Amino acid sequence: MATTSHSVQHRPDANAQQLRDAFQTFSRQSGMLEESYRDLQDTVAALTLQLKREQSARLRELVKKEKIGRRLSELLETLPGAILVLDQNGIVRQRNSQASSLLNQPLIGCSWASIVSREVSDGGSEDGNIELRDGRWLSLSRRLLKTESGEVLLLSDITESRRISELRQRNERLTMIGEMTAEFAHQVRTPLASTILYAGQLETSAPNQARIADKILSGLSDVKRMVNDMLGFAAGAKAAHADVNVTELLLEVRDSIEAQLSPATTLKVSVTDAEMCVAANKDAIKGALLNLIVNADQASDRDISILLHAYRYEDNTFLCVADDGPGIPDEIQLRLFDAFFTTRPQGTGLGLSVVKAVATAHGGAVTVNTSELGSSFTISLPTGVTRSGP
Repeated sequence: MATTSHSVQHRPDANAQQLRDAFQTFSRQSGMLEESYRDLQDTVAALTLQLKREQSARLRELVKKEKIGRRLSELLETLPGAILVLDQNGIVRQRNSQASSLLNQPLIGCSWASIVSREVSDGGSEDGNIELRDGRWLSLSRRLLKTESGEVLLLSDITESRRISELRQRNERLTMIGEMTAEFAHQVRTPLASTILYAGQLETSAPNQARIADKILSGLSDVKRMVNDMLGFAAGAKAAHADVNVTELLLEVRDSIEAQLSPATTLKVSVTDAEMCVAANKDAIKGALLNLIVNADQASDRDISILLHAYRYEDNTFLCVADDGPGIPDEIQLRLFDAFFTTRPQGTGLGLSVVKAVATAHGGAVTVNTSELGSSFTISLPTGVTRSGP
């Protein structure tokens, strides 16, 4: 009986020990698990910090590249020329605003060949430059891309530089013509003087011969005047000015040119003040007015009326040649006073440039007003006392 009681008492003690052992094992495992969790938290924190650093560096790199890209875009937009980027097939993939201004739209997605066909005038290429259909000239440079297939085109507007170059060449030709004219004038002056002398002797002959001689004398005198004017121009336009009665000047111009005008042309003279005078080189002013009248007469193939008149306003005297002809087209007006520019097959293109030179030599100017109702050329001269040349 006693043995049975001892055995029952021992079993609870064993169970308690097992519980204690299990609790201790659980505690150890919990500690290990907690330590692993802390290690995991530390690892996650370290990885998070590393990721943030890499993201920050990546973001800074992206911002830097964005700034560089924006800077390059700004530089492309500020370049004084058109930029086109073509792919390997010659298709435009990029362009700046200057390209749109020079070549019009569309550009992106178009082939360079189609743009040339659309914008460049036929046969409009010279020395590597191209001429657009609107008259502008562009220089063209091409460079292959280094990192990919394709090329970059750079186009610059050289219209103004070409115009300056043409003006320089024209001035050189004018200088040569001036030298040639001076030489010619010296050679022809002597035979002209002899011809006038012999023609003058005809005045003592029969009446008909006298009339012919008068015409010869008048024509040869005009030629001599023109030769003297050319000499004066070649010498620097230093001819002396004198007081000129404007009414007498205009009447003299009319008498000199009236017989040479077309039968359908009428010429009238009008002056607001018969005593009006101006300090000028009479022959030069007369030649300028004759040029304007001849131009008006030849500009129309129908009946035309020309009015030669003068008036004074403030400190200037105005000499005008007005007609009721067809007017002057806009595209011609811009080049009216350019030397060598003419619309007539046999014209020299020097008439209006000489008119401008005469006005400028007198300290004045020449202006033109035109419409479908006619044209008016006005030479303005400063009113002053007799003086030497400009």
